[in-house]
Amino acid sequence: MDLSVLKETLKKNLLTQLRAYPMSFLVGNLLTGFYTALGAWLTYKLLFEEKLSSSFFEYTGTKDYMSFVIVGSLTYVFVVRTCLNVSRSLITELREGTLESLMLAPFRRVEYFLGNMMVQTVTTSVEVLVAIIIAIPFGLRLNHVNVLGFTVAFIVSLYAFFGVSMILGCIMLFTRDTYISQNTLFAFIFLICGITFPVQYLPQWLVVIARFIPITQVVKLIRNSTLQGMGLGEQIEIIVYVLILSSIYIVIGFILMKKSEEIALEKING
Repeated sequence: MDLSVLKETLKKNLLTQLRAYPMSFLVGNLLTGFYTALGAWLTYKLLFEEKLSSSFFEYTGTKDYMSFVIVGSLTYVFVVRTCLNVSRSLITELREGTLESLMLAPFRRVEYFLGNMMVQTVTTSVEVLVAIIIAIPFGLRLNHVNVLGFTVAFIVSLYAFFGVSMILGCIMLFTRDTYISQNTLFAFIFLICGITFPVQYLPQWLVVIARFIPITQVVKLIRNSTLQGMGLGEQIEIIVYVLILSSIYIVIGFILMKKSEEIALEKING
């Protein structure tokens, strides 16, 4: 691994975050989690009247609906921030006119994308920590957190997010579009990956599709370790599944990325 490429990528992106994206960007991302938690709270209190069906506990293992939704929403914020910014890195280079010079430089794809991912992990972690404080009055309860289980789940989650971002990055670079592709994917993830309700409530064909998206199992890992206190031994099968599926995403993503780069450069040169 070329650490110099990783170091310079980290430096560049940290400076960009500090100088180009003001506090309003942070507030905008926090509002996503806040509005989701507020909407869930209003639905639970006013529409459901704090009553849940027996199937909810059967599918989730918890009767704490608000913590269930809030943890899912905060995980979704992490998905959007990391996947979006990592996947947009090359198309941003294209739009800024620096893609050709980047390709001519001692460019290492793994270190480049890893550097982007690390920066987004740091900045998003700060946002999520603030969001947790905001979510406590809405009913977030983290009394059963398994620290080791959560730590491993968090690392596995980052690996999964990286895999999804590679696929999304290929689509963005190939189509030269970010708005439609990113919003379509994130809306789809929000709908079928169990962010605000159990996946089992979906039609069976959507459940099958959800199983092949790493985010679905990642949300389950995070919830199990924070709400039910599950450790590594109880979740090892899910962890292995996420690692295998995410590795497939990453391999396919890097293969397609090289082809997408070639197409993008050809379009630049007419």
